[in-house]
Amino acid sequence: MASYHYTVIKSDQAIYKNGESVEGCDMSGLPDDFHALQWDGSDGHVEYSDVTKPNLSVSSKSEIESAIGVSLPTLIERRTARETEIKAENE
Repeated sequence: MASYHYTVIKSDQAIYKNGESVEGCDMSGLPDDFHALQWDGSDGHVEYSDVTKPNLSVSSKSEIESAIGVSLPTLIERRTARETEIKAENE
C-alpha cells in the first residue's frame, strides 16, 4: 500500500500530499492555536502558532484527531473536494 506524506497548514488553507498543494481547503474545526500538521503515514507532529507551546509528536491517526479535533481522513476528503472544485472552475 502506498504511503503519502501530508502537510496541513491552517493559515494558508493548504493541504499538501507528497508536496502537491491544494489551497483554499476547509479548515473548520481546527483549534485556534493550530499551525500545521506533518504526517508521513506512520508518524509526524503537530505544530502550534503559539511559540511557547512545543510541537506534539503523533504516531497514529487517532492521536492526530485527539490533538487537533479533526480526523486525517476528514482533512483528506476536504482536500479532494477542493481539488474537484478547482478543476470544475477551470473547465
